[in-house]
Amino acid sequence: MPRKRKASPKQADKKAPAKQQKQDGQKAISHDINVPLDEGFHDDASVYIDDDGIIYDASLNQTNIGGNNNKFYRLQLLYKAKDDTYFTHTRWGRVGDFGQMKTMGPFDSIEPALKEYEKKFKDKSGHKWEDRGEPAKKGKYTFIERSYEDDDDEQPSAKQEDRVDEEEEEKIQSKLPVQTQRLIELIFNQNHFNAVLEGIGYNADKLPLGKLSKSTLKKGFEHLQELAALIKHPKLAGDKYGVSQKEAIEDFSNKYYSTIPHEFGRYRPPPIDNNDILRKETSMLDTLSDMEVANTIMKTTQDKKKDVEAVNMLDKRFQELNMDEMTPLDHKSKEYKGLADYLIKSSGSTHGIKYRLEDIFRIQRTGEIDRFEKSAFSKLHKSDKRLLWHGSRTTNFGGILSQGLRIAPPEAPVNGYAFGKGVYLADISSKSAQYCAPGLSGRTGLLLLCEAELGKPMYEIPTGDSMAEEAAKKHNCISTLGVGRTAPQGWTDAGFIHEKLEGVQIPDVSKGIGDNKAANANGYLMYNEYICYDVAQLKLKYLFRIGM
Repeated sequence: MPRKRKASPKQADKKAPAKQQKQDGQKAISHDINVPLDEGFHDDASVYIDDDGIIYDASLNQTNIGGNNNKFYRLQLLYKAKDDTYFTHTRWGRVGDFGQMKTMGPFDSIEPALKEYEKKFKDKSGHKWEDRGEPAKKGKYTFIERSYEDDDDEQPSAKQEDRVDEEEEEKIQSKLPVQTQRLIELIFNQNHFNAVLEGIGYNADKLPLGKLSKSTLKKGFEHLQELAALIKHPKLAGDKYGVSQKEAIEDFSNKYYSTIPHEFGRYRPPPIDNNDILRKETSMLDTLSDMEVANTIMKTTQDKKKDVEAVNMLDKRFQELNMDEMTPLDHKSKEYKGLADYLIKSSGSTHGIKYRLEDIFRIQRTGEIDRFEKSAFSKLHKSDKRLLWHGSRTTNFGGILSQGLRIAPPEAPVNGYAFGKGVYLADISSKSAQYCAPGLSGRTGLLLLCEAELGKPMYEIPTGDSMAEEAAKKHNCISTLGVGRTAPQGWTDAGFIHEKLEGVQIPDVSKGIGDNKAANANGYLMYNEYICYDVAQLKLKYLFRIGM
């Protein structure tokens, strides 16, 4: 048996350089990585890491819709430096419950503890420990790769963190405008993060947001992609897997829920057997992807070590967004009033949303102008630039502002999106405001105004089609317009708002919104929906903070 390295708790006392990668999959590539002990083990020990850097910590999950099972299994190999002893610790139960636990040991050497660990892992997963990356076996637990990148060596309580933050705030004043300070506080509000995770049904206790690895998200998307194919092609289950469509959908639903932990309480997990549920789950993974970026920024800026020049926490988080401009507008300015009119007077009566406009920021993301100028979209013979709305949860804006609006990854199912994988925009503010979920963020929402190059003509269709991107390309179009029955009654140049918007069209709100006279405005859409399939078509221009 190869010689093993004892992972002393002292390894976690050192601090890695900022943003240094600490792990590659289940392998530690830095000695100062900190792997948290399972909450059921109350002695002084550390998770064992061998000489090759392999971390002996396994989180497993199993969902079985037919048996109404949604359970977890935690397995750790532990080393207690004080006594030079080893333990094999397990805890299991239904997701959402603390469950039961059993600790084997103490052992005087690594061999018996390792033997118990490997036996337990194979019993539960069906795989040898060295084969843990293989696809999950039917009827067995799924191994979930965790991220340890964001674990702090000493985790203070929430009250302690608040007290430390308050003390630091008194010493270090923010250099940001007050409006921007309030915005950063909103975007990185931990209570709002918790509310969103609970609202979308994700079990953060089983796999906290900071521990969700990119490979785990990718596997989740891949399972949804397979479910999308099974929903769309009923015969695929028999041809590919030799089972009925119902059996195949239940099997892949089990795999998905086992990979992405959900909180169902005592209710039976629902099979993902229609496009409505598929889109809900796809939206969850999109949200988790954006929130993970914001969560990383929060963790990065919570380092209490003083920089060469002390910087306020809000200022640190703002710097991590890497914005070229975020200017709060004067409420009395012509620019502010013109934008406020667009917001309020383009609201659809059917949405029943009442606005309380708080602030508008003129924004510019680093590199977006250059990206557009270097793209083919800046050289179109028939240009059609419009200033359009995009709404999202406040918790997504750390990701949106730092990395831009993003298009779903290749592994995401195309029929998880009504008009295919793209960025969705609107000319009716309240249509986008529906996606802000202000109830999860203190009745406050954030709306973007984006300059979008749509090109002429757009591919126009009256109803959703998940294959719209391919159809648009066949018609030599770069964008799709889902034609709504209600639309702005006129358009005008946005140069009156700001000189840099000359040549960009904006609804003429003085003419109101009403029945769309277009011949193909005969589908189920109430309002127009614009879809861009390349992020280079977009430039973020304004950010609205709104009470809703």
